[in-house]
Amino acid sequence: MSGRRVGSGSEKKRRLGIHETTLENDIRYRGPLSPTHFKVLGWLCIVLAQVAMIIRLGGYADASVAASTASLLSVLDNADGLALAFLLIVNFAQLLNAHDGYRIQLLINGTAMAGVCGLYYLIFYRYLVGGLAAFLVQPSEALPAVKKVVGLFLPYGFFSFNIFVDLFLCTLTMIFLNYNPGRVFVGKARICFRLLALLPTAYEVGCMLLKLRAARGLLQIPVWAFPLLTVKPPMTFVLFVVLALFVKTRELRFRRHGKTHEEYKAFLKTRRNAWNFSVFLAIMLVLFSVLDVAVLLGLSLTDVKQTITAHHQQALMEAASEADQTAQGDLEAALEQMRQALEQDAAVPMDAVANSEAADAANPAEDQLSKELLMASLDSSIRMAVAVGFGGSIYLIFLAPVVLLFSYTRKPKNRLVDALIPAAGVFLSLLVYIEGIHQLLGHLPIQKVNLHEMIDTAKMYMSMFK
Repeated sequence: MSGRRVGSGSEKKRRLGIHETTLENDIRYRGPLSPTHFKVLGWLCIVLAQVAMIIRLGGYADASVAASTASLLSVLDNADGLALAFLLIVNFAQLLNAHDGYRIQLLINGTAMAGVCGLYYLIFYRYLVGGLAAFLVQPSEALPAVKKVVGLFLPYGFFSFNIFVDLFLCTLTMIFLNYNPGRVFVGKARICFRLLALLPTAYEVGCMLLKLRAARGLLQIPVWAFPLLTVKPPMTFVLFVVLALFVKTRELRFRRHGKTHEEYKAFLKTRRNAWNFSVFLAIMLVLFSVLDVAVLLGLSLTDVKQTITAHHQQALMEAASEADQTAQGDLEAALEQMRQALEQDAAVPMDAVANSEAADAANPAEDQLSKELLMASLDSSIRMAVAVGFGGSIYLIFLAPVVLLFSYTRKPKNRLVDALIPAAGVFLSLLVYIEGIHQLLGHLPIQKVNLHEMIDTAKMYMSMFK
């Protein structure tokens, strides 16, 4: 018998398409980590970043502190970048859940961004500048003095710290790419709405160019613009855009089978889509981490090549200029040496030998100078790239295994606790600064005060007001 046997074994179960996935035939696996867990991790990283700031200030005040905390500081420095990565994933997860809608997320991030800006302006202009102006004969000198002191702690000429700017821009990008307006931008006009995603992208690029020019000393970013600068590395923003495009192209694939946008929103709540999103995100984290290293090295080597080329061109121009000035004198000197050599029975001139030995000795010195120039140029190029933010996404590769345990469909068990996490993070950050400043007082290079002399001086000044 040559016929095919039917029912001889269990047939392999056909894999369902994404348009066929429902809550009834959904997969069982769901990652144990929820957006609430990532939010806690993000704010803990923010607190650790403030600890790093206090330790760095302690290193400025006391060299022994800098030496003893160098290894710890290198670990804590990555906490700031991890914080933004965690919070960006949380922000994206909340947009995918869309139980509060895009408007709520935009309002929260926009209000938080404005709140940080207002707090910065209050502390800087009113308390720092205004407090110093109260002790000066010329109050107008207070602002330049504070700027000068702040500039001592800013190696690149700026300070970016308002992570809510990044969250606000990413929310705008997600809205422009995936939100379907019901009234104004309808039909073909929706293309114009999608193109508005270029606005937050242009803001990101603008901040990057400002940071680059400030790091090179070509311009000075005003202090009022510090809270408006983006914090995240450029590659992290590109990653967020890729995730938003992933969601949009997935919707196009889903609706290609006759499905509606409302059905796709229901599909976003399935465990299968949450797992697919986690896998895609993990792969992208690894890819962009490697890509960030490649971009950092590429920009650095390109800058080094330009610097070395410019140096050689300048050296050639200087050598040509010197040759033009001394050519006639060198020719006369050579003729005079030849004449003297013929008169002395063709004896070899000692000056020529000395010049030859000096030229040989100068070659190693020139090679050493070229090596030093190369290393200095490479170091400067890497510093410029790091100032812009390239190289800051290297840590993303360590988040890839954690993301596989993440599921954006998990809802917080207690919404009040979830809402209080940012407040707890701000409180812990303030506590770090209060305790940190208290610890720094003992390391400041100031002379100790005699209590009895201080009391006598205070009594003398008080008697003057009677």
